[in-house]
Amino acid sequence: MANGKDFFQQMCNEALDEVAGGKKGWKEAEPNVLILACFAMLTNHLYHKITRPLWFFSCSVAAGVMGFIINIILTS
Repeated sequence: MANGKDFFQQMCNEALDEVAGGKKGWKEAEPNVLILACFAMLTNHLYHKITRPLWFFSCSVAAGVMGFIINIILTS
């Protein structure tokens, strides 16, 4: 059985498919479907807005640590 997050994500994806897939436009869609589709787009946008800088920061820190370790090995 899928957990609640997977089920909610599946509902959001189905709502996005219904609205953006051409089955119904945003004017003809039911309010619940439209709200789920908007929420899915918003969470996707925020997820990418937050994780891209975090990946850059973590890769920069990892490169710095590796450089520090290599510097210690080469200077000893």
